[in-house]
Amino acid sequence: MSTTLAWSNTLAYSLQIGLMVGLGALAPTLLRIRMPRARLMYWQVLLVACLALPWIRSWRQEVVGGAIQVSTTITAVAPVSSSPAHVAIPVAAVALWILAAGIFIRLILLVTGFVRLSVYRGRGEELPRELRPPGSLVSAQMLVSGDVTGPVTFGWREPVILLPGNFPALAPEMRDAILCHELLHVERRDWLFTIGEELVRAVLWFHPAIWWVLGEIQLAREQTVDQIVVDTTRARGSYVDTLLLMASASGAVEMAPAPMFLRRRHLKKRLMEVVKEVSMSTMSKTRWVCLMGGAFMMMAAACWLATGAFPLMAAPQVVNDGPGVAVNTNGSSLMHRSSVPYPADASSKGIEGMVVVQLKLNANGEVSDAMILSGPDELRKTVLQSVLDWHFDKTEALTTRTVNISFARPSGARPAMPAIASRSGVSAVGASGGLARAFTTGRIDRVVVSGLSDSARDELLSKLPVHAGDDWSAQALASVTKAAKDFDSHLTTMLARTTGGGFEIHVTLPGAAPVFTAAGRGVGIGQGGGVGQGFGSGGPAPVFTAQAQDDVFSVGNGTAPPAVLSKTDPIYTEEARQAKYSGSVMLSVVVNTEGKAEDIKVVRSLGMGLDEKAVECVQQWRFRPGANRGVPVKVRAQIEVNFRLL
Repeated sequence: MSTTLAWSNTLAYSLQIGLMVGLGALAPTLLRIRMPRARLMYWQVLLVACLALPWIRSWRQEVVGGAIQVSTTITAVAPVSSSPAHVAIPVAAVALWILAAGIFIRLILLVTGFVRLSVYRGRGEELPRELRPPGSLVSAQMLVSGDVTGPVTFGWREPVILLPGNFPALAPEMRDAILCHELLHVERRDWLFTIGEELVRAVLWFHPAIWWVLGEIQLAREQTVDQIVVDTTRARGSYVDTLLLMASASGAVEMAPAPMFLRRRHLKKRLMEVVKEVSMSTMSKTRWVCLMGGAFMMMAAACWLATGAFPLMAAPQVVNDGPGVAVNTNGSSLMHRSSVPYPADASSKGIEGMVVVQLKLNANGEVSDAMILSGPDELRKTVLQSVLDWHFDKTEALTTRTVNISFARPSGARPAMPAIASRSGVSAVGASGGLARAFTTGRIDRVVVSGLSDSARDELLSKLPVHAGDDWSAQALASVTKAAKDFDSHLTTMLARTTGGGFEIHVTLPGAAPVFTAAGRGVGIGQGGGVGQGFGSGGPAPVFTAQAQDDVFSVGNGTAPPAVLSKTDPIYTEEARQAKYSGSVMLSVVVNTEGKAEDIKVVRSLGMGLDEKAVECVQQWRFRPGANRGVPVKVRAQIEVNFRLL
C-alpha cells in the first residue's frame, strides 16, 4: 500500500470513528440507559466496534487503466540535465511518521507508568492487619505509600492496592469504603481492561472521539463500583464524604496504568449517582434486555452507515489498456478486468470513436452477456472479447451496466500494439498421458496466486484443498482447479516442475503472468482438470533456467515485456507550472527481476526540471518483471511520462 493510500485510509478510518461515536453516543440518551453497569457494557462494545470498523465491510478497490506507454524500441540516450530539482515535501509520509511517533511516545509513557508503579510498590509499607477489612475473600497486597495521594490498584495475578500516607488516620467508615471499592476492582479484574484501554489510547492517541469514549468507560466503571459499595455497606453518607475528601487531594498518578479511586473530572457525576436514594439495580431484566437490544441495533446501524459513508480503499489494480484507450465504467466497481487493446488494423487506418456496450451480470458479478449499443464496427469485436472476461463487485450482481470505451490515436503514433502483458509463454493444452505418467510422484513446494488483490488472494488460498508440503496427485490438482473455478471462473491453473523434484501450482487471471522459480517446467491444466505440457509453439519442451543476474534482455525472441502494477503521477515544477509548460519526457529504463526501475536515462528531454521529476516518479513505480521463457529477467524498455496542465 502506497504512502498516499495509507494516509487516505487513516483519514477515512478517523472519519468512520467520529461518525460512529457521534451516532453511538445518542443511544444511551434516547433510550434513557442510566444504569451504570449497562452504560459500561454499552461503551465497551462501542469501543470494540470502532476497532472492528476496518473489517466490517470489504475494502473498496478500484481497477485503474494504465496511462503510460511502454515501448521496446531503444533510441539514442541523451544526458540527464544537471539543473537542481525543487524539493517536494511528502505530506502524507510526514503525517504518517508523526502518527507513528505519537504511538511510540504513548507506549513509552505507558511503560514508564509500569516502572513507576513497580518503584512505588517497592517503597510501600504493609498496611497493619488491624486496619484491614475482616473476612475479605479477595487476596491483595495492601501497601501504604507516600508517593500517591489517592488509592491506586494494579496487578492481575498478584494485585496490589497502594493507599495514601494519611490512610491510617482516616475514620474507620472511610477506610472501609475505600478498601471495599479497591477490592471490588481486584475481584472484577478491572486492571486488565484498563491496560487494554491504554493500549487503544496509545495507538489512536490522535483521535478525540476515542479519548471521549475511554473517559465514558472509566466513569461508568467507577459508577458501577460505587453503586456496589453503597449497596453493600449501606453507608451512602460516609461514602460521599470519602469522595469529597479524596477530591481535596492533589498530584494523583495520572500516567499510571491503573484505575484510580477518583478523577476530579468525574467527581460531580459520581456524586450525583451516589446520592440517589433509589438503586438503579432494581430495573427489571426484561426492560434491561430491551434497552440494550435497542442500543446495540442503533450501534449496528451506525457501523454500517459509517463504513459506507467513508469506505477504506485497497491498493488499486492497474490494467494497461492500449495507447489511446480510455475505459469509463460509469461508477461501477470492478474486482478485475482484462485490458482493452487498440486493434492494430483500426489504428493504422485512423479509426477512432467510442464503443458503448451493455453488460448483464450474473449472481457472482461476472459478465453473462454483452451487447454493443453503438461504436465503429472495427472496434466492436475487440471490446466484446475483453468485456466478457470482466468481473464486477458482488454488490453489482444481477444488474445491467453500461460501459463506455473510447479509442483515440495518440498524435504521431505508429500502428498500435496490443497492451503489454507479461505472459510466460506457457499455455494450457489437452491432457498428455506421457506427462501424467512422468509427474505421478512428488511434493508441492508452493501454491502461488497472482493477478488478484491481496485480500482476494488470501481468501482463495484459504479455500484451496491443497497447500505447500502436500503430496502431488492428479486428484489433488483437479480439486485445486475446481476450487479456483468456483471462486472465479476466469482463473486458470498451471503446474511447474522445480529443480528439487517438487511442484509449484500457479493460479492466475488472464493477462497476469505466473512467476516461476529457476529451472521450472511449465505445465498447463485444462478446465476439466487434465494436465498437459504447453510451451506456446511446437518443439521440444525446454527447461526454464535462470539467466545471469546482470544480463539485460530486449523484448522479442521469447522475452515478454514488463507491465506496470502501480504508479505515481509526476509532480510539476513551479517554474514549469507558471510557464504553463507541457510535453513528455522519454526515459530508457531497465526493469529488474524485482519489478523496480533501474539504470534510468533520459532519451527525450523536456527541460524546466521536469526530466528529474520524471526520473523520481518512475523510480517509485512497480512493475511485473519481464520474462524470458517464463523466468523473470531484466528487460530494457522505454517509458513516456506526460506532463499536462489540467
